[in-house]
Amino acid sequence: MMTRQIQEIRNGNKRGPVSSFVNSANVAELNPFVLWDHFYIPHVEGTAGFDFHGHSGVATISYPQTGDIGHEDTGGHSGMLKAGGVQIMSAGAGVLHKETVYPDKHVADAFQLWVALPENGQEMGSVTYSTIQQQDIPIVEAEGSKTKVVIGQFQGKKSAAQPPVDMTYLHVNLDAGSKWQHLNHEAQTTAFIYIRHGSIDTGGVQLSAGELGIFEKGIEALAVNTSAQDAEFLLVLGAPLNQDIISNGASVHSNRTNLIAGVQKIQQLHTHGISQIS
Repeated sequence: MMTRQIQEIRNGNKRGPVSSFVNSANVAELNPFVLWDHFYIPHVEGTAGFDFHGHSGVATISYPQTGDIGHEDTGGHSGMLKAGGVQIMSAGAGVLHKETVYPDKHVADAFQLWVALPENGQEMGSVTYSTIQQQDIPIVEAEGSKTKVVIGQFQGKKSAAQPPVDMTYLHVNLDAGSKWQHLNHEAQTTAFIYIRHGSIDTGGVQLSAGELGIFEKGIEALAVNTSAQDAEFLLVLGAPLNQDIISNGASVHSNRTNLIAGVQKIQQLHTHGISQIS
């Protein structure tokens, strides 16, 4: 069986507690995904997080591993995402939000994935927010592996999460000396894998903890093998959007007119929006 090969390995850029794997130079290479960050603080006193700040044109997908995340936004949403759950916030035409991290035994560990919003309807649309807590996320157990279906579907199990694009997000624990594979959904030609613990062989290379491997574009199956040690990894696949990707860091749009409008909306919200949240 033909399997997809790894075309690039990234080690990320670490700034404080955040390791980032997408930057302004390569923001369009993983279309529809425009950000992958790993947030890790091993010694937190009190809470951590990010005060009110703005986005437009993207959906932010939060997936905490250790510690919970409290959310508030100017679209009128608030909630508490427990560790192991997933939260999707579509910024639409513009939103301010605040994320407060509540560590577990002084540790906070979370993944953040951003998706560009389709230009038809969503990019300049309304703000949406949803959470799926850990107990409601399906798990597929097989010999030597446990696959958590965070978004999308895998071997007949489907997540209730509703992403803005055609995508799959899997969290896999694989025993030493095991094999695992994912048969690709035909449209999901963009794919990357992030190793959280251990090391794996996939796509003709070996990847170790903290490395991100980008698969070549294609529709072939994805195959992962382990040898002497257990491994844990996250796999993300998606269907590219047929639109340009223009980013200023906080906002991502399909054209400059929308980017300017998004920036202006965020500025208006900074002036008037936060006072509406109480």
